[in-house]
Order: sequence, then structure tokens, then C-alpha cells
Amino acid sequence: MNTMPIKILIVDDDSFVRDILADILESSGFNTVTASNGEEGLERVLSMPEINLVISDIHMPVLDGLGLIRKLRVDDKSEIPVIVLSGNNEVSIAIEAINLGANDYLLKDENLQDTVLLSIEQVLEKKRIVDENRQLLLDITRKNQELGTIVETMTEIGVAVASEKNFPALMETIISHARSLTNADAGTLYLVENGRLEFKIVQNRTLNTYLGGKSGGAIRFPAVDIVESNVSGYVAINKKPVNIADVYESELFDFTGPRNFDRTSNYRSKSMLVVPMVDRFNEVQGVVQLLNAIDPASGEIVAFSDSHMELVQSLASQAAVALNNLRLEEKTERLLEEVLNIKNYNENILESLTNGVITLDNDYKIITANAAAQRILGLKLENIIARRLDEFCTGPNHWILDKVDGVVRSRRPSIVMDAEMRIGGDKDIPMNLTFVPLKNVKQELIGSMMVLEDITTEKRVKGALARYMTKELADKLLESGEAVLGGQIQEATILFSDIRDFTSITEKLGAQGTVSLLNEYFTLMVDQIFQCNGILDKYIGDAILAVFGAPFKSGQDADFAVKAAVNMVYALETLNQTRIEQGLAPISMGIGINTDEVLSGNIGSQKRMDYTCIGDGVNLASRLEGLNKYFGTNIIISENTFRKLRETYPTRKLDWIKVKGKNQPVIIYEVLDDRKYASHPGIEQGVHCFQEGLGRYQSRDWEGAMEHFSRARQLNPQDRAAGVYIQRVEYFTQNPPPDSWDGAWVMESK
Repeated sequence: MNTMPIKILIVDDDSFVRDILADILESSGFNTVTASNGEEGLERVLSMPEINLVISDIHMPVLDGLGLIRKLRVDDKSEIPVIVLSGNNEVSIAIEAINLGANDYLLKDENLQDTVLLSIEQVLEKKRIVDENRQLLLDITRKNQELGTIVETMTEIGVAVASEKNFPALMETIISHARSLTNADAGTLYLVENGRLEFKIVQNRTLNTYLGGKSGGAIRFPAVDIVESNVSGYVAINKKPVNIADVYESELFDFTGPRNFDRTSNYRSKSMLVVPMVDRFNEVQGVVQLLNAIDPASGEIVAFSDSHMELVQSLASQAAVALNNLRLEEKTERLLEEVLNIKNYNENILESLTNGVITLDNDYKIITANAAAQRILGLKLENIIARRLDEFCTGPNHWILDKVDGVVRSRRPSIVMDAEMRIGGDKDIPMNLTFVPLKNVKQELIGSMMVLEDITTEKRVKGALARYMTKELADKLLESGEAVLGGQIQEATILFSDIRDFTSITEKLGAQGTVSLLNEYFTLMVDQIFQCNGILDKYIGDAILAVFGAPFKSGQDADFAVKAAVNMVYALETLNQTRIEQGLAPISMGIGINTDEVLSGNIGSQKRMDYTCIGDGVNLASRLEGLNKYFGTNIIISENTFRKLRETYPTRKLDWIKVKGKNQPVIIYEVLDDRKYASHPGIEQGVHCFQEGLGRYQSRDWEGAMEHFSRARQLNPQDRAAGVYIQRVEYFTQNPPPDSWDGAWVMESK
């Protein structure tokens, strides 16, 4: 499907910045419009509804970036995503912008293109998810309404069927309702009599044929033998429905009869649904056969859906009970017992719900209240039933009565999230409340229903935190209160992992295979992170971002991160062994770890907040992860992390590099696989040769470096890092670096 290009508004008083941003965005497939200040940008947003996103500077004349955000969020109630791109690196300004409603806060630096494009992708993806969730909620509400209507309709039909005492009228009611529920053009009802299927009702809207029942003409069709070659006989024998999209294309049954009928009547029999009428004693009373479901929108003949089959099965079951009741009056007592059992079953379901359910009549008098409602209100059933709702909705609870009034007037459901209800005069309980109008089949209002979901702060916070951290950390966070989530700068260790060549993997596995793999992979990896006291920050596609030391320091955060990384590698080896045994290709991953000061806290909009960490320390961990592919390694840590380690791990100094987006060189180390390191002496000797070669390399001794790196490669042919240095030495031998060279290697890519 073709979609309109995303249009982005650039608001900046610097025309040079506007032009650069416009070039970057348009070369990436976006459409752009510009404004030189916040007031002009606000006019653009209000006059151009096709704008999908705003990128704004902070310091501007007339109306600055903070003012623009405030206008959009507070005055205009706009949800358009806003990314702040500023040269101001003050944390207070960033926090203020985020609190006002900015979706991201970026700094203008030399990595502008990658930073902006990544932020746009993430912000738009979050907006898409929010929109999808909102639409999902609407769809769920609509489906619930449709389900409620169907339930009410089936209830009405059931009452009509059960109350009909005239046998011909009962059969006519059954087939008419079956056709109405499925929009079938034709229908036939057979009853089992004398070991055969006797025609009792025949209706065909196209042919204007209505035979049998109370008002139709006489039926002269011969009875049908109950044999499996006949579709109705098959259904009667096996007691299960048959749904056929086109009888002319089916070879399962003998459709000579329908074909002959079509030739003589100029009709076309196509879709067919045949359902047995099985009574409560598991005896077949008859068969309902429906023909040619009509699509209400197109008028075309379509196949009967699964929901059609379920509805007709339900109707057929009710009809069978009613028919059997008319035939077997002596079984009335057993029928009554079954009805009572069904009633008790429904009541048991209601009582088992953890949410409170209260139903009201049209006078707002309480009709039912389940056990959960009694518990939440702190009242016994006898103190609730038959009392008016306004007795409980005085003072701070008066808004509940207003909500019920609104639902009754609009006849539409309403949901209130994170509300408070005063209980016992002095206790406020946070809860979600759902208000639903109750209607009969004629859409007449017969009352309303309230659903109360008790959500204490501890329950809400624990439910959210359990997905991101261990129970112990969650409990500690709850004990400390929400102040630690407000935002703080602190030292933490960041772990970033990513699956190698994930795109090619998804192409081979397809959507379902990819989801299954990711679920299995993420479960294993997050378990290792949690076992080492880490917090899951977020999933980024197939990547994992985890934090050690925020919001609480342990004094061993660097060690915990490295242990988690090593355990993740071992867990992946186990997973790969299983995949190989199943004939699947193994997967590989890279892990980058960095220790630095980061900004942590709840960041996002007022409607959606996420606890996360941001800063250069996070970005460097991501860059280090990417270097694994370059060096052929699994785990790379920064010098900051290396110096914080309290325990000893097999490591080697890997390089002194300048990663993209950083001016200062960074010393990096590889964390070696200690099992292979201990069991293969050649690897240990190769590491020593590599380290000696690295020293010769940084002192410009190209010949000595080449000798040691070559020796390291001989001892461990899988050492790709040694191969990288061999290539570098060959290059510098022919192209010596300048005298100012400090030994650092500049990485051009991520």
C-alpha cells in the first residue's frame, strides 16, 4: 500500500541549521517545512494538519522552544511528537522540555544525522504504538459492544424459543432466527422421525419460497435417508457441524439433489452450513441446513464464518432443548434442574472474578453485587442490595454518579483509569472503573453495570517493575518511594547486546519464526541480567539495553555487568546447541559494556513515561557492541568498566580507538571466554603474543608488531583481531602515520 511521506516541521532561528536538517531529512525520504521561531512554527502546525513531527530549537526569538511545546501540549492539547534539537546541554533544560511534553532531547553535535534519524524513528514508532493501542482499546470496546448485543440477541432468541408452545411456530422461529443471525438466503429444518430426516421448514428468499411451519405452504419433498454420503445425514450421525464454501467444488458428499434443484429452479447453491440439533441428552432431534450467506456490504454470496457456525450451534442447541421439551413434557423437572445449574454456574463465575461487579436497574437501584464488590466497598451483601447508588456516591464519590448518568444518557460504555474512590469515609482506594449500559434485544435500556478494579500503588508499580527488574530491586524501589524515579545523574554500567545478521535471519524464518526465536532468546538473556541484579531498560528490535547501578548502586555494578555478559554468552551456546540439534542455524551476538555517568529517571510524555537512562555513556556501550563484529569478539568493555572491576576475568587490551561521535580515544578490552582460555593453551599463548604485538604497534615497531600478530594468528587461527592488526601494520608500513599519531585508530562506522 502506498503511504504519504512523513512531513516534518523544522523550527530554528538559524537558517544554516534549518537547511542542514532539511537536506538530511529529505535525503532520507521525509518531506520538510521550516519556521524561524516558535510562533511561526505554531502557526505551521495549526494550519498544516499533515505535519507528522516537529523538530525545534530551544533558544529562539518571539517564542522559544519551551514556549512552543507548552502551547502545543497545554493550550492546543496536541499530541504531535516533538523532538528538541538544541546546543544547550544543561540537564535542567532537558528535563523541563521533557516534562513539558517533548518526546526527546538531542544535542547539536557532529553526529547530528545519525542522532536525529534514530530519534525520529524511535519517536514515530512510539507514537505509532500509542495510536495502535488507542485504536485497539476502541476496537475492544466495539467488540465488547457487539458481543454484548449478540449475547442479548441470543438470550432473547432463547427466551422466544423456550416460551413457544406451538410446535409448527417453534420450528418456523428456529429457522427464521438462524437465517437472520447468518444472513442466509435459504434455510431448511429437518426433524428425525422414523429413522429419517423429514422436511419441516423450507425457506428461500430469492425464490420467495416459504413452506412448512405455522404460516407456510405444504411440503411435499420426500424424507432424506440418514447416510454419511448425504451431508445432512452425516451431520445427524456424527453430531458435528459441516461448513462448505461451495458445494459444487466439494467432493465430500453427494450433492446431486441440490444440483438438480438448481437446474429446475434457475438457482445457484453455493455456501452451506449444516448443524445438528442435539438436545441435553446428547440425542439428535433434527438438522438445520442454511444456504448461501450474503455479504451485507457487497450483496455477494460468501462462506459462512466460524462465528456463524457458533451462533447457529448455540441456537440449534436451544432449539433442540425446546423441541425435546414439547415432545417430552415428563422431563420438565430435569430441564428445570439444568437451568438452575446453568444459573449457579454463571453466578459462580461472577463470584470468582477479582474485579467488583455491580448492576443497577433504571432507577439506579443496586440489583447484584459480587463478592469482590463487597470486599472493595467493605460492606456485606444485605447492606448493598436494593439500595440506590446515590447513597454511596456522596461527597468525593459524586463523580461516580455523574459517570453513570453520562453512560445512561449516551448509552455508550465509559472507562475511568487511575481514579480514587472514598471508602468508609476516610480511605481513598485507587481503582479503574468501567461503566456499561445494559440493553435488551430491542436496544432498550434496562439498567447499567459498574466494574471496579482495585489498583493500589504497590500493585500498579510492582506489576510494571516486574518486567524490568528482579523482585528484590522492585521491593527496594517501592520502599524508597517514587522520588528516585524523578531523574538523577549517577554512575552506572550499561550493557548493550545485539544479534548478528538479524535481518538475514528474519528473512529465513518469517514473521512467526522470528517472534518465536526472539521470545526464546530474550527470555534466556533477561534471566541472566536479572540474576546479576541488572535492570532491563528496553528492547530495541533484537537488541537489549540493560543497566547495572541505577537507580541503586551496589559497589559491584561493573562486575555484575561482566558476569551477566559472560552468562549470556554461555546461555546462547546452550540455545545454539538445541537449534543445531533441531536442524536450525545457530545465532551469534555481540555485547558492549561501559561505565559512566548517565541521566536516569522517568522520561517521556505525561501520558506515557518510561524509566530509562540516557547520555554518552549509553551511546558508547552501543558503539562497543558494534565493534565485536569488526574484531570477531563477543564481549568488549571500556577502560572505565575495566578499572571498576573488583574480580579478575580473562581479558586482553584490544585497541585504543576513536568511535564515531567521540573525539577522545577510548581504550577497550575484550572479555575472553574463560572456559576456552583455560582449556586451550594455544589461546593463552596467542593472547600474550597479541598483547606484545599491540605494544610494538603503538610504538611504531611495524616489523616487531607483524611478527607477534602473525604468531598470535598461528596459535589461534580464529583470532580475527590479530588479523585486523596485520592489515593495519601492512597499511602503516606503506603509509606511515604522521608524527602526531597517538596510536589511536579512528572508526569511521558505528
